[in-house]
Amino acid sequence: MNLCNCDAKVPVSQCGCSKELPAPGPGVQLAIATVPMQPWETPYEPSKALKQGTIFPCLDLPFFIVGGEKNA
Repeated sequence: MNLCNCDAKVPVSQCGCSKELPAPGPGVQLAIATVPMQPWETPYEPSKALKQGTIFPCLDLPFFIVGGEKNA
């Protein structure tokens, strides 16, 4: 497997990658996902859910738009 990040139509020898990287072997664990259980709760009414962007009140979290400043 070629893990080079160049265009697949370009041979590895011509794309600038120094070599073809090996693929992970069998049994190699690349990631672990941890998802907490969400208890059931009465969902919002459809009109409120559409406005809030979620049907579940516990997922209705504040969204703050921050930006415009460059970090030094």
